[in-house]
Amino acid sequence: MLTQAPLPTWRNLFRALIRRPAPDAVLASPWCRDGEIAGWLSRSAWSIALIALWRSRRAPGIPLTVWIPDYFCNTALAPLRATGAKLVFYSLTDTLAPDIAACRAHSDAGDPDLFLLVHYFGQAAQAAPAREFCSLRGAWLIEDAAHVLRPIDGVGTYGDFVLYSPHKHLPIPSGAVLIARTGGPGRIQADEVTSFGAPITWAEQLNDLRKIAGFSSSRARTAIWLAKRTLQRLKLGRGHRSGPPFMESPTVAQDSAEELEAPQLGRVARRLLAGLHCDLGSVARRRQRHALVWDSFLLEDAVLGVSAVGATARPVHREWTSYLAGYRVDPIVAGETYGLWRQKGLPVTTWPDLPPEVIEKRANHSNAWMLRHSRLYLPVHQSLSAWMILRLLKPPIKTIGNELGITLEWDGLTRLQWNEWEAQVGRSNLMQNWGYGVAKSVTSGWRVKRGVFYRGNQPIALVQILQKRVAGFLRITRINRGPLSIRTLDTQEHRAVWTELSRLGKIFSGSLLSVAPELDLSGLSLALLAGLKFRQFSPNAWESACVDLGLDLNMLRKRLDGKWRNMLVSSERAGLSLEIERDNAALEWMMSRYQELKSAKGFTGLPISMYVALRKHLDDGSKLFILRSIHQGEPIAGICLISHGATATYLLGWNGDRGRALKANQYLLWRAISLLKELGLRWFDLGGINEEHTPGISAFKLGLNGSRYELVGEYWKW
Repeated sequence: MLTQAPLPTWRNLFRALIRRPAPDAVLASPWCRDGEIAGWLSRSAWSIALIALWRSRRAPGIPLTVWIPDYFCNTALAPLRATGAKLVFYSLTDTLAPDIAACRAHSDAGDPDLFLLVHYFGQAAQAAPAREFCSLRGAWLIEDAAHVLRPIDGVGTYGDFVLYSPHKHLPIPSGAVLIARTGGPGRIQADEVTSFGAPITWAEQLNDLRKIAGFSSSRARTAIWLAKRTLQRLKLGRGHRSGPPFMESPTVAQDSAEELEAPQLGRVARRLLAGLHCDLGSVARRRQRHALVWDSFLLEDAVLGVSAVGATARPVHREWTSYLAGYRVDPIVAGETYGLWRQKGLPVTTWPDLPPEVIEKRANHSNAWMLRHSRLYLPVHQSLSAWMILRLLKPPIKTIGNELGITLEWDGLTRLQWNEWEAQVGRSNLMQNWGYGVAKSVTSGWRVKRGVFYRGNQPIALVQILQKRVAGFLRITRINRGPLSIRTLDTQEHRAVWTELSRLGKIFSGSLLSVAPELDLSGLSLALLAGLKFRQFSPNAWESACVDLGLDLNMLRKRLDGKWRNMLVSSERAGLSLEIERDNAALEWMMSRYQELKSAKGFTGLPISMYVALRKHLDDGSKLFILRSIHQGEPIAGICLISHGATATYLLGWNGDRGRALKANQYLLWRAISLLKELGLRWFDLGGINEEHTPGISAFKLGLNGSRYELVGEYWKW
């Protein structure tokens, strides 16, 4: 069932029953930077109201003036309205940034005491102009990051306060983080932050406001949430063919205070958070993938019969995380499109319910009105899957069989022929190299099989698989980063190739297939695998970057990140020299450094025996290099590279204290690029990037400004 909110798993719910709630500071740690004070409330709507109460202490008895973007949800304003504050709705640009020029001209409204800046749909807004505007007027700047999954560049470093709403992203009934910080444009000092009271008291400070009729208790709302999510998990919930109308009342919006609950964060939410708040990287990856799948179908005119549907902003490399998958539709047909998608069962929504002040003076808020009536949104949360989306959309999928003339032949070619076709692949990978397969078989007992896909008489793809029997009856087949395309394959050819490979996984015949496809991350790739009943249990996928060695060396140097290039210049001036070795002694030296590094950092990597076997079983067309940086006669850093086909891959590196001081790794990597170009190779793969677990190493590799890529991840088929 496709729901509009993420669902807790049965495991989440069971653990919540037996887990003790963690301290609030621990729960808030993913959203709180050093030196900031964080507290928990049930909703960010209460956070805004609490900040208003704090500000009113500066001038008791004088109503506050609060500036709010006109494209804002009216429901979230109920607690703020209860404070008696004067609300001023300012205009946004078409990029959802504050129209500061219009704000400066809006002098008749009075200077703001509070200025609310919203980071819409997960993306950082242009905050610097708003900060300057507030600084000149003595206003407190509130960064509303309710749509932001976790802190990112450009969010949470400009304002006096920052609001996060984990309950919008995680399967919890409530939960909002309020961050108080110094250094914002309001010039709040540490002693004033202290005067706000301990975070544990913040909800209690709202007791007078919660007396407003209609606000429900946290226990009641939690019970309703649990019942609803349980029914949805059991697939007994309602569908999405009916729902609220696309157009709201043309005059005033209804008071929606009853939709809010009391400000305290409940026990169930705290217990659920304890098992969820450290898994935000996985959440970000899943959301990215689901947006890609929606896009792959909804941006095609023929799927739902709607033309001119465009996607709103999307992250490129998870630099931010989409809150929803947004689509632009012509306002003339937006209502019709909304109804059509509802009839198809899509959980489509509009956002927000505009404040009555904006609706009544729509001519003064034309951009907000246009945004509200030309945008449709679909969920991308982590409870979805590509298969769920595919099943709902029911796109026409042509069955690909022998009509394309594609066949797969096993173990019918020589090593020389394999190497020749591997070179034609272009950007190949080590795991599909013949020598790697041999090394894997002698070190871990896997049996190697190699196949070639033909279309007619022409080879179009290569695949190397590993097989092993478990318990005497179950055969496991592993395809790691295959198959390799000898030429560019079209969509139908990809489907035919993967249809053939999917037959290697049939549990009733004792076969289990594990694959990490050499398919770039895209909605089409995700839908292809989902349609063939491949199951993805983890969104983690291989990411890396490739340097195009076909470019001129001067051009490659110009493309380097500025700071990276400066460190390279520094290393070149330090009098370093280079050693390039391929013998056993150099490999033993590198393996000793590798073992020291594994022990110090506590990570697992390829076993040393695999590196030794690789060197032994590589053919003449592949080479394993050890590059060492020498200073005053001693090696201070080293890297290990391996070539395969037209590509070379960075395997591992070591840097001593002197090497780090002299920027020896920049020196080595640049000299490696020069060497690989001289050898006639076309691509240099930097050997993996993981910005979540190894941010320093990733930043170092990304400084080369190679072409980044991400694959679809790990799948099973049985």
